[in-house]
Amino acid sequence: MVRSERLARPVFWIGVVTAVGMLVVLVMGFWVTTSGSAQGCGRQWPLCNGRFIPDFAISAAIEFSHRAVTGVESVLVVAFAAATLWLYGRQRPVQVLAPLMLAFLFLQAGMGALDVVYPQQPVVLALHFGISLIALASTALTAAYVRRPAAVLGAPAVTVRVRAATWGGAAYLYVLVYTGAYIRHAGAAGACTSWPLCGSGAPLGPQALAVDLLHRFGAAAALLLAAGLLVLYRRAAPARADLVAGASLLIAMLVVQGGAGALLVLSHWATTAELLHAALTGVTFAVAAYLCLRVTVGTAAETAALAAPARLRTEGAP
Repeated sequence: MVRSERLARPVFWIGVVTAVGMLVVLVMGFWVTTSGSAQGCGRQWPLCNGRFIPDFAISAAIEFSHRAVTGVESVLVVAFAAATLWLYGRQRPVQVLAPLMLAFLFLQAGMGALDVVYPQQPVVLALHFGISLIALASTALTAAYVRRPAAVLGAPAVTVRVRAATWGGAAYLYVLVYTGAYIRHAGAAGACTSWPLCGSGAPLGPQALAVDLLHRFGAAAALLLAAGLLVLYRRAAPARADLVAGASLLIAMLVVQGGAGALLVLSHWATTAELLHAALTGVTFAVAAYLCLRVTVGTAAETAALAAPARLRTEGAP
């Protein structure tokens, strides 16, 4: 029993490191695309220019470092999933989150390999970013669940309306992020040269201008939706302080992300601003996914006893 109790905290910290690593992988992948280093290793995978460790030209170094970090992160995800299933494998949230985390890790890696070997359209490249978001969110949610499983399982139930609104908001945010990634990969990000409106010029044509403006208005709508969730939680689920805090954090992240978007435009798409915007996108979506976890899992019928590690219950049985 004592050994299992002591293992729960280290597993949580492994999860924290793994979630941070997944965010690093997401940002580095965006850096590869932004810097034009996707072909730094040629059209070869897993080799880089015919070698396992290549000569380090700048583009090759960026692409190879991304692959190396992804390899380390893959080991961490597998180890974290195995440890989580060993301790909490009888609990439904872990039974869903751990396989989801593994599935999207390998899907993300497979998409990355395809992007290297075969030229991809912007719609596919944007999908790769979307898959990376789900891989990050599932890892972060697993770590958050391991931290306090009793609090998640024992939370009061919410209404169907609250659950639908939360999942709808997360779905809307995912589509918004996908459209932003598509705009970037399609080369339409430079259609608006000022912020918050586009000004009088349209250097990339009216179609790119319209798509860029649509994304900006969509981002403003996401902020309004997050504010609506906060009001809904206060009225329909006043006992759920976790939801109120999560919605408040989501609003704050959307505001900060909007500021990063302004910086991106005003800096003329500087690399640092691009990476900052990508990182904030990942964190913001993870917060929205966390709200989905809390409204879905928490029910009054769950008991705190289910939150004990599976190994602890087994070893402690007479």
